Amino acid sequence: MSADVRRLSELEVPRLQATSPSWNRHEYARRVSYQARGLAVQLVAWRGDNAVGRGMLVLPGHPEWSPSAFREGSPEIRDLAVAVDMQRQGIGSALIEALEREAAGAGFTTIGLAVGIDDTYEAARSLYERLGYRFAHGPFVSAARLETDDGKGIVVGGVCEFRVKALSG
Repeated sequence: MSADVRRLSELEVPRLQATSPSWNRHEYARRVSYQARGLAVQLVAWRGDNAVGRGMLVLPGHPEWSPSAFREGSPEIRDLAVAVDMQRQGIGSALIEALEREAAGAGFTTIGLAVGIDDTYEAARSLYERLGYRFAHGPFVSAARLETDDGKGIVVGGVCEFRVKALSG
């Protein structure tokens, strides 16, 4: 069974938050607002009414466009995730391919992403390699502070490498 991959709409935000919650209840609405301004694309993979995967394309000008993406001159795939019970069914590949089409449609010739270098990211690195992503630079430390609804900070980070792929016209 395949998934329907499409841009997140404002009306779908509550349904996404219910089936694939973020660290706070405003994150997806914020992403839709960046999408409306042409600074990001938030894609969601749906099976019926359930979100089974998601991925975001961060474009130049977005406040979270990373130094690595700037260095490579490319938009960047972020927050790619597939529900654990739906992994290895092609949903991650479908999300990446749709994000690549979005980047190419916006006139970009390359796309990039960061991936952890420790063993827990081996499956992700294998997927990216199979899809044509090649090492660009690293390792580097990537860190961010996320904020919960009650204002508490969640620090996330790790040692990563940046990979890029040439997009076909």
